[in-house]
Amino acid sequence: MGAEGESNHIRLVCIGEDDDYTPAHIRKWMETQPLEDIEITVEFGSDLSNGLTMLDNGEVDLIGISAQTWYSCEKPAHMVVSTAIPRRDENHILVADDRLHHLPHKSIILAENRLQRRQLRRFRTDFRVLDPMAFADMASLTPNTDSKLAFQSWMEDLRATKIITGYVTERHLFSLANVDARRHMLQTNSREGAARFIPSPLQGLTLLISREGFPKSLSDQIGDSESMTAWNCEQIILDQIEPEHQDRVGILVRHRQIPSLLNQADEEKDLLRSTSLLDGEGEIIDKTSMVEILLEIVGKTGDKTLLLEKLVSIEDATTHARLMVAEWKKMLNVVTMEHVEDIRLGPARPPFLDL
Repeated sequence: MGAEGESNHIRLVCIGEDDDYTPAHIRKWMETQPLEDIEITVEFGSDLSNGLTMLDNGEVDLIGISAQTWYSCEKPAHMVVSTAIPRRDENHILVADDRLHHLPHKSIILAENRLQRRQLRRFRTDFRVLDPMAFADMASLTPNTDSKLAFQSWMEDLRATKIITGYVTERHLFSLANVDARRHMLQTNSREGAARFIPSPLQGLTLLISREGFPKSLSDQIGDSESMTAWNCEQIILDQIEPEHQDRVGILVRHRQIPSLLNQADEEKDLLRSTSLLDGEGEIIDKTSMVEILLEIVGKTGDKTLLLEKLVSIEDATTHARLMVAEWKKMLNVVTMEHVEDIRLGPARPPFLDL
């Protein structure tokens, strides 16, 4: 199908290795997405350069690619994000014999992601949370880094032999390896008053890239509006955050139904949120969905966090994303500044938040 004319046949090439999440998400989407009168053929196993060439030459109509890869790559001027498929598995999982609350004192947990290491320290200060490569150096071990699956297998061997208590991985890798172990999702919604695990920026988002002129009617039909909202807002926020801070920042943008928000407010005993959604008679003010934006940065030891969250209307989400990140950056400057000695304010003090 040319980008200029509509057809009921779409050719899609998926970018990523078999152990990347994009191929897994594309396959799941093809199994579950009802697409009346549209036939989609998918080619897997292409690299980015080859996929861009195929799209540029008109050999395919769309490229399926992770939002993180698309955000960080050099983008051809005539190629655009046409739409996105439903977001999946944005939260990582912990592979361990028990839930976080019940793990032994001073458990050793391996996590590649700096944000998750800090979030785990925040959850329980007694945890010994380490980067897997740093742990390998300390223990004089040689990890298998041939692939993501091989690296996960190395960590699973350490857990199975009780050298470590658990490790953090992505859900699709756990499923691909068919690991015979318990897994526990690092939940965004807090339970029992526990700290939340807000995911890394753009995690779990798969975009469909097209040449300019791809029919919007087709994009709307095959795509997911919530995922597009997430992409539009999260990239706006990420653009404004210093590159050296991005690996310790958590961002999540999602659509929320009002009943779900009220249930969460009730569980968390959040009176401010519940009253803001109800009128004086206890009726829901607006029954349409809203967009929730969560943005946090966690300090080095996990004991301090700067978190900003907003509920906004869907149509104004991108505007609020820009305003929110500007406000958040001002707050970040305040909590990370050095406090010099002052006659009125007292002796010199370190920053509140150590990044």
